[in-house]
Order: sequence, then structure tokens, then C-alpha cells
Amino acid sequence: LALASVVAENRRAQAQLLELATTDPLTGLFNYRKLLDVMRTEIARAHRTGRPFTVIFMDMDGLKRINDTFGHLVGSRALARLAERMRASCRTIDTPARYGGDEFAIVLPETDEAGARTVLGRLEGLLQADTARPPIAVSGGVALFPRDGDSPTLLLRAADRLLYEAKAKSPRR
Repeated sequence: LALASVVAENRRAQAQLLELATTDPLTGLFNYRKLLDVMRTEIARAHRTGRPFTVIFMDMDGLKRINDTFGHLVGSRALARLAERMRASCRTIDTPARYGGDEFAIVLPETDEAGARTVLGRLEGLLQADTARPPIAVSGGVALFPRDGDSPTLLLRAADRLLYEAKAKSPRR
């Protein structure tokens, strides 16, 4: 009985360590490390099935202004609100992740560019409907595998470039 208790405690500790290693503590989303693992898995799946997947790379518009005006606690809460809306915008097979700072990504298995733009639009709609203050918004770029790259690094680089192209065209600049 004592051995069973030790084994159970060890399993709980391992599960907790895995969660800490793969999850962003502020938002509860997956972190950069897990994002790369998921992207490598999706690349392997896409090679096997011939089906595309997309990566949305986005950042929160105006986080520095929020932090400067309302304080970092409100800025942190804004990041957490964004994460909640990201989860609400995704299917259970999608992977929303915090890349770092105010940058986020969503991996969308078996989704083309039009589907990814639909998810991004859904997220933007949820953010616009959010009555909490301060209001938050995102800018995003969509990369398609294999068109925009055949590795996590190349896909994220392409999506980041497309994000900044979208920001340059945005009236929120």
C-alpha cells in the first residue's frame, strides 16, 4: 500500500513537471517549446497525409500602451483575456500557444489559408464583442505548410513577416 502511494505521488509529480515545462503560467496556453513540438508533429502528419496545415502568428496591438496607461497587472490580465478568446476561437484539435511577450500562435491541422483566416476573424470578432476594459485587438499573419516553409522556423518566420505586412495595412497602427 505504501509503495502504491509513492508510485501515485511520483506520477502526479511527473504530470505537474510536464505541465510546467510545456505551459505558459500567465495564460495557461502552451509555450514556445510545445508549439515547436506540435509543429514538428504536424509537418510529419502533413507529409504522410498530403493535407496542409496552417499557422497563425499574431501579436496584441498596443500592449505597451496598456502597460504604460493602466499598469502591468492590467496588461497581464489583457494577455490572459486574449488567451481565453483564442481558446474559444479554436477547435479541440488546434493548438493555441504563447510564443512570448505579446506574441501568440495557433497551429491549425488540416486547415487551408481560408480556414485560418476564418479562425482569425472569429478571434477578432470575440475581441471586439468583449466589453472588458481596456479593449484589446490583434494583428495576425497566416503561413501555410508547405507553401510558406517546411520547418517550424521557416513557417513562423513567414507568418511573422505576414503579420507585419498586415500591421502596416491596419488602420489601428
